[in-house]
Amino acid sequence: MAVTLKILAKMHYFAGLTPDELEEARKYVAFEKRIKKGQTLLSEGDQSEYMYLIVSGAVKVYKRSANGKEQILNITTNGDSLNDVSTFDGGGSAANMLAMTPVRFCAIRKRDMEKLFCESPKIARNVAGVLASRVRRDSSLVEVLSFGQVISRLAGLILKQVTASGRERLPHFTQQDLAAMVGTSRVVVNRSLRALEEKGAIRLERRRIVITDEQALKNLAGQVSP
Repeated sequence: MAVTLKILAKMHYFAGLTPDELEEARKYVAFEKRIKKGQTLLSEGDQSEYMYLIVSGAVKVYKRSANGKEQILNITTNGDSLNDVSTFDGGGSAANMLAMTPVRFCAIRKRDMEKLFCESPKIARNVAGVLASRVRRDSSLVEVLSFGQVISRLAGLILKQVTASGRERLPHFTQQDLAAMVGTSRVVVNRSLRALEEKGAIRLERRRIVITDEQALKNLAGQVSP
């Protein structure tokens, strides 16, 4: 099935274009393809001369750590673009891309996308808007991940200090002290302490921290005994 103007009009990069402008953009569509659920579109670091636009379906964009842990960065769907970062910086794929459903997509060569970007102010604005939204989304993800890391570091610190003192209560530290010890802000420490309390690992008592579930604290600190 050919890529129609109606389909192109639903792509975020081509939003607001006139029929004539869409017709011009369609000239640069190199091919249209379908892949099955479970197929990999690109792996991190792969080189590709194309940027992809999703016509239908969902693609998981993710990274995998050295220990094999998967972190999903985004689930892209109809109208979204893939591999556009490398379109503009010339590098390889920034992440892994896996079809979560049957996916239909079309492809535009990087050099052609650059030409469209330079020749069409509307497309340039759309690209800027898409990338700005992505930066905002990624910033929120970093905040969430960092918060989880702070909770883990704080749990480890509490265990270490309590073990050293031989008590179930943490020796008196201000939240600013704790923030300096785990490398974050007092506000984040306050949120993290509340999270640990909600999980039942500690109890907060008038500027004192009492361990209520040592095993839970060890789990959160990543210190579970084998």
